[in-house]
Amino acid sequence: MTGLQIMNQQSNNKTLIYILLTFAALFLVVMLCSGSFGLGLLAGRLDIDDVVSASGVYRPIRPADITETGPLLGDSAPSGTQAAPENFDVFWEAVELITYNFDGETPEGAEITYAAVEGVLQVMEVCDPGSTVGFHLEAGDIPRGAPANFAYFWETADQVYVDCGDQIPPPDELIYLATSGVIERLDDHYSAILSPQQAEGYRIDLSSSFEGIGSTVGPADEDVGTGVVIIYPFPGSPAEGSGLRPNDEIIAVDQTDVTNMDLDDAITLIRGPAGSVVILSIKRNKEALFDVEITRDRIDIPVLESEITADNLLHVSLYDFSNHSGEEMKKALKQGVEAGVDGIIFDLRGNPGGRLDMSIDIASMFIEDGVVVSESGHRNVEHKARGKALVGDLPVVVLVDGGSASASEIVAGAIQDYKRGVLLGEKTFGKGSVQTLYDLSDDSMLRVTTARWFTPNGRQITGDGLEPDIEVVYDPDQPSDNQLQAATDYLLDLIDSK
Repeated sequence: MTGLQIMNQQSNNKTLIYILLTFAALFLVVMLCSGSFGLGLLAGRLDIDDVVSASGVYRPIRPADITETGPLLGDSAPSGTQAAPENFDVFWEAVELITYNFDGETPEGAEITYAAVEGVLQVMEVCDPGSTVGFHLEAGDIPRGAPANFAYFWETADQVYVDCGDQIPPPDELIYLATSGVIERLDDHYSAILSPQQAEGYRIDLSSSFEGIGSTVGPADEDVGTGVVIIYPFPGSPAEGSGLRPNDEIIAVDQTDVTNMDLDDAITLIRGPAGSVVILSIKRNKEALFDVEITRDRIDIPVLESEITADNLLHVSLYDFSNHSGEEMKKALKQGVEAGVDGIIFDLRGNPGGRLDMSIDIASMFIEDGVVVSESGHRNVEHKARGKALVGDLPVVVLVDGGSASASEIVAGAIQDYKRGVLLGEKTFGKGSVQTLYDLSDDSMLRVTTARWFTPNGRQITGDGLEPDIEVVYDPDQPSDNQLQAATDYLLDLIDSK
């Protein structure tokens, strides 16, 4: 596939042998430990205290122990030894946060080691053994309370660097590989470890300014969180100017395939300094694949746009729930009410969500009191309206579509449950989980799903989404916005009937 490094058949066979022998070693470890851990092993989980108490008995097996020919992959002699990465304490920091905060089952004991090893083995996909001179990697410190078999992680990492050398990420990125392996065990594609560079981009998102193409995106494969699909190109952005549309799938970025890439990694490729050029390979419906050349720019994400229409209706389009969304929404609604509008069209189409506190603030502008959203998980919190309703009894239509997600669904669901307005458009995305952000000591960031959201009437948002009261499918071939027109017609009929 264009832009991907493809191994030759011989290397594939060697890699397969390496992986099979690695997992054979893992199986042997489990068999050796079964007598000591008894029912804990049968349950599929090992208590950390039990594992540590057996540390004097257990000796990790590394791949070189089960071959007479030395390293399993590559024939070149290693070129010296590199010290263990100094930042590996961040891995234990992340594991602790995951263990105590994730809303669901987490790996424990020896499973942590196996998960971390699996994360490191993923780099073998881009390794051509024998084509570079490798090096030995010193083992890092293993803290008290860690799984007793964690030395096996360092044995595996050492073997991988002997075979792959500088073809793979440097040792100081081991913590992200190992943590990703642990996160894979959670079976939750919203949880992730972000490198310092990725974390900086995420923080920029929350401040509503960045350099790139100017579009919200989502995973093309929602089940695993990989690939990229355009959700909403911002008005006046390079993305809109190049003709990108909602639901366009990005297949490659500068000829690098992103269809199986984690969304955060793909976004890093798409973004870049203002004035630089990026070529996106686009798949649109059943059309042939085509390339789009875009010159990146500085994007000041429009928090919202509002206007009073010729029909004396306030149309407010909210684009995200970032730092300034609450104050901008309050300002727009006050201006509309003071101007004497007859109704409100609250447009949440393509809004991917954002901060929970902003969603509570904005829902409270329509709902005087009561629960806005309930949060399951470790806290089981009910978030209530803050008594700041601004719009009185003005009729409200909320425009939604498949790009309305997360905080958008909180607000839309509350308005619908309290019958404070109707939802018009298409079914929402169905992303009703809470991600808590943890800044780690090396400036990386851990994003962990800590709870699930439910509407005031107890409806689960995750996976289900919200059904509109009035379904209107967007028609891009119409000369004007047919969903907006349907909302206008509904409100005018409602106003005339009073």
